[in-house]
Amino acid sequence: MGQKIIMSIVAASFIVTANAATIELGEVAVEAKADTNTTQNKASLPSDTAMLLGKTAGVSMNTGGGISALPAIHGMADDRIKTSIDGMQITSACPNHMNPALSYVDPSKVAKIKAVAGITPVSEGGDSIGGSIIVKTKKPKFAKDDKIAFQSFEASSYRKSNGHNSGISSAIDVANDKLSFSYAGMSEKADDYKDGNGNKVKSTLFKRIDQSAILAYKINEDDTVALRVGHQEVPYEGFVNEYMDMLDNKATSENLSYEGKIGSAKIEANAFHQKTTHYMNKILSERIGNMPMNTEAKESGYNIAATIPLSEIHTIKIGSDYDNYRLNDWWPPDEINKKPGMYPNTFWNINDGKRDRLGLFAEATSSWSEKLSSNVGIRTDIVKMDTGDVVGYNSTINDPIDAAIFNALDHKKTDHNIDVTAMLTYEYSPSNDYEIGFAHKTRSPNIYERYTWAGLNTAMNGGTLTMPMMMDMRMVNWFGDGNGYVGNINLKPETADTISLTGTWHGDRDGSWNVKVTPYYTKVKDFIDADIIGTSGGINYLQFANHDATLYGVDVSADAVLWNNDSFGLGTLSGTITYTKGYREDGGDLYHIMPLNANIYLEQSIGNWTNGIDLVAVGKKDKIDADRKEPTTSGYMLVDLRTNYKISKNTSIDLAVTNLFDNAYVLPLGGIDVVDYSANTYTALAGKGRSFNVALNFKF
Repeated sequence: MGQKIIMSIVAASFIVTANAATIELGEVAVEAKADTNTTQNKASLPSDTAMLLGKTAGVSMNTGGGISALPAIHGMADDRIKTSIDGMQITSACPNHMNPALSYVDPSKVAKIKAVAGITPVSEGGDSIGGSIIVKTKKPKFAKDDKIAFQSFEASSYRKSNGHNSGISSAIDVANDKLSFSYAGMSEKADDYKDGNGNKVKSTLFKRIDQSAILAYKINEDDTVALRVGHQEVPYEGFVNEYMDMLDNKATSENLSYEGKIGSAKIEANAFHQKTTHYMNKILSERIGNMPMNTEAKESGYNIAATIPLSEIHTIKIGSDYDNYRLNDWWPPDEINKKPGMYPNTFWNINDGKRDRLGLFAEATSSWSEKLSSNVGIRTDIVKMDTGDVVGYNSTINDPIDAAIFNALDHKKTDHNIDVTAMLTYEYSPSNDYEIGFAHKTRSPNIYERYTWAGLNTAMNGGTLTMPMMMDMRMVNWFGDGNGYVGNINLKPETADTISLTGTWHGDRDGSWNVKVTPYYTKVKDFIDADIIGTSGGINYLQFANHDATLYGVDVSADAVLWNNDSFGLGTLSGTITYTKGYREDGGDLYHIMPLNANIYLEQSIGNWTNGIDLVAVGKKDKIDADRKEPTTSGYMLVDLRTNYKISKNTSIDLAVTNLFDNAYVLPLGGIDVVDYSANTYTALAGKGRSFNVALNFKF
């Protein structure tokens, strides 16, 4: 049924391009801007910034909390993707990865968000194999003269019926021609949402408060210095597919940047720091139990790049980036219940974890002719990791054995990684372009993959799994699968070789239609997956391990102007189709691979109105990772309606209905519902039912 839905959607989406005879091949560089028509409607704007990419070919979402989804590009998610926000790298400071980089930026502040798959130019990030996500927030505004004056004020308030989700946001800019100050703040709260059957999905509630400010100085027309500071508080966020909820997350960041010129060279540089304190336990209104868990992280770094024109043909870009990451992860004893497995000592999951990365790169962009251009780059990343000795809850059960094994190992690791990328673009005709690309990319393990230690005796010596040990292992899990994990200090870096082809077809002059098709193929050596070391109560316990893997697929995107006249305004149709396949070379499908899916967006703009119908179709998921007991899911189709009306020059109202027909469905990348879990019963996480949304916006 799911495949039939997809094929009917595919046929409908290409009615407007039925005469197109060719297909575009090449690098997948998908880009979504937060100010495009499909995201202007704040009544349908997602709470999670990652979801801004959810309608992009090749991008899918691994479900987390309400603001903490983990975006995947071509089946590779989380640390396999290099994510930067205004040049800042932010690493998850949590054994469940509840605070990923995109959770720290409010969707309304995003000016541009770009996802680049596989063949990522070396200047856009190393230490990743899946691609890059680059977020740019709104730039500072300057006045035309030297008088300090109010530049703009924006405010929005919205309400979504499903989950009683409500929020407010505001932003103000004041500046003269040299100095600019901006402030933005938002607050949002949501209760548990209901699925299409009207059932409450527990532990999906959240609350957050974001504040940020920018102070910028324009040295001259070419040179600007800006200081961005931000503070986020998340008093609570439910994680239905994890054993824990987040009860507090605070983060403060500073980011000093410079954009300008030195001679003919364009310079981009920034230095940043973020401190994060994170606390997990269980929201008692959602589930019972007590297991306090604390994490504290500090991350600092810099990026510097110079773009230098050598001639009319060649431009080079050289630069360096550095990331310094420090992590402590400790679990205080359960002073309430004083259970033997969680008492009387503090459990040190990660003690003084260190991960330092220094990157150097050079790339050349060449325009060989009006039709032929290329981009070739090379970079090296040196990754150094270390951590201190650990202790467990007590000295009488299993902790001393695992801790002793870990403490006896040499914790220092150094990886010397090399990336190489090459892309060639050819304009075959005014309406047809081709591109071929190759990339060799490398990623070193994260701290949790290498250094978590509960369960090491079982993993290394075949020791017996005990109840306290299994509980500790289940606390290390950012996959939403209900299983438990232990690290592997001997993990090798992942190396991925990707080739992709892109063909683009578009209207000769007016750009009234566009079609883009990208097949790709990736071989990953030493892909970090997991091996089963034991099973108990329907739950598998696994150790991170290297295995070779293959991923391949195709992305299709298209758009067209259907009409443009006085009677009906402007009508546009756009859509995407994505197919991804991933498997281990020694057998078995990779975890969390999105099934065949399609999106279609029909939009009309006329007068003060902007109206849209959005369709999402997802096929049946039957290619699953059996080792992680990943559930199969059925195909489904969702329909959303949205409209925006400009009441005046400064005021507008947004209305939206999501999941119009209140369809009941489960999320193919949602993991399992741990809150309602029972032994040997894995229930896939249910998606949201229908919601009526409204937003009121002011701008002066």
